[in-house]
Amino acid sequence: MRGSPPNGRRRLSAGERRERILTGAMEVFAQRGYDVASMGEIARAAGITPAVIYDHFSSKAALQVELLEGQTGKLITYVAAALELAPEDPEARFRAGCNAYFRFVEEHPFAWRILFSDPPSDPDVAAAHRRINEQATAAITSFIKVSAATPLLDYADPDRAAEMLAEMLKMSQYALASWWYEHREVDREEVLERLVEFCWIGLGTIAAGGREKPKR
Repeated sequence: MRGSPPNGRRRLSAGERRERILTGAMEVFAQRGYDVASMGEIARAAGITPAVIYDHFSSKAALQVELLEGQTGKLITYVAAALELAPEDPEARFRAGCNAYFRFVEEHPFAWRILFSDPPSDPDVAAAHRRINEQATAAITSFIKVSAATPLLDYADPDRAAEMLAEMLKMSQYALASWWYEHREVDREEVLERLVEFCWIGLGTIAAGGREKPKR
C-alpha cells in the first residue's frame, strides 16, 4: 500500500513518538537517576533512535522538566479527584487525600520516583523541582485551610501556620513513601494507617479547635 513503510510496520505519529519518549525517559530516569541516564538509554527504552528525541526535545533537561511538570499535574489532579468524592468530615477527607497519594505511588512508581528524588545539579531541572515542591505545598495548604479554617485564626499568622503544617505533612508523606518504595511487600492500607495515626493526631486536634495556641 502506498505510503506504508517497507517493513510493513505502521509509522508512528509524532504524538505517539513523543509519548514513547516520555514513557521511556521516565523509566530510565527513575531507575538510573537523571545525571547518569543517557539519551541513548532513553532511546532504547522508547524503541527509537537518539536523533528522534531531539525532534521533540532540545535537551535532556527539557525532557526531564516536561516529565516533572506533567506528572505533578497528574498527581495533584489524582488527589483532588479523591477529595471531591470524600465525605465532608475533615478526617475522612484527610484519609482520602493521603490514600490517593499512596495509590499514585503504588500505580505510578516511576513517576513518583522522578518527582521526589533529589534534584540534579542541572539548574533548569533543579528549578523545576522547586516549582513542583511549591505546588505540592500550596495544594496541601489549601486543604488545611478548608479543613481547619476557624481554628487557624487562633494563630497570629494563619497563612504561615497553614503553610508550615503543609510542609510537615508533605515531608511525612514523602518519607513514608520513600520507605515503602523499598518495602513493597507492605500493603498500601497499612502504610496509610501509619500516616493517619502519626499526622492526624496534630491536624485533627487543630481542626477540632481543641488546643490553645499562643499568639506569636
